[in-house]
Amino acid sequence: MSGKKNSYRNWFVCTLMLLLFTVAESSAQYYKQVDSLYTSKGAVEIQVIGHCFYYFKFNRLNIYVDPIPNVGDVSKLPKADLILITHDHRDHLSISVIETLSKPGTKVIASKSCIKKMDFGQFLENGQQTTFNDIYIKAVPAYNVVNLRPDNVPYHPKGEGNGYFLVFGDKTIYIAGDTEYIDEMRFFMKPDVAFIPMMLPFTMGEDMFVQVVKKLKPKVVYPVHYNTDLNELTEKLSVAAPGVEVRIR
Repeated sequence: MSGKKNSYRNWFVCTLMLLLFTVAESSAQYYKQVDSLYTSKGAVEIQVIGHCFYYFKFNRLNIYVDPIPNVGDVSKLPKADLILITHDHRDHLSISVIETLSKPGTKVIASKSCIKKMDFGQFLENGQQTTFNDIYIKAVPAYNVVNLRPDNVPYHPKGEGNGYFLVFGDKTIYIAGDTEYIDEMRFFMKPDVAFIPMMLPFTMGEDMFVQVVKKLKPKVVYPVHYNTDLNELTEKLSVAAPGVEVRIR
């Protein structure tokens, strides 16, 4: 009888440990490093989930940018209040993930080309703006000038994709989308935090990335969508844009 009890106890302990490990493993993939941006209306929690998939939490609002499926089980993430999509490439737009993250009342804002594919949501064209629960949102241009496909068509044509400025109280976050250094950046507001891509030939290389940071002068920059030596990039920025904090996530 004692043997059966021991066997049951061992089975129970093993099963419990396996369950805890499974839960911890599935949760850990989303417990990325959490950064905070303190604003006049409360803190914005910032997480880079992967690629160009970001999560912001602000006053109980869950905000996602370009949520995609290849980062784990997205069903374990909090349901979205607001989802922003920059453009319609498959590494930025996933209708299935948007549907998984959505709940009744979820607001989806995207470029016009995205809305055509999704058949739902609100589109913002370059230069248009809106608000969501006191968060100011402005769509800005994001496109290629230098890097072209073999047929000389830009990887990201002008007018098809968006970058976004989000204003939380007295602080501003810039989400560049897939872009290069473009002339319109001369007129962009100065962000406190910027998410800027760096992957040739689709967006920009190190030197162009540095040029963008020098122009915008964010207090904090997150390199995203990258395939380069980040140590070398950090060294270049320390010379070209001293005082800008580079966060590698």
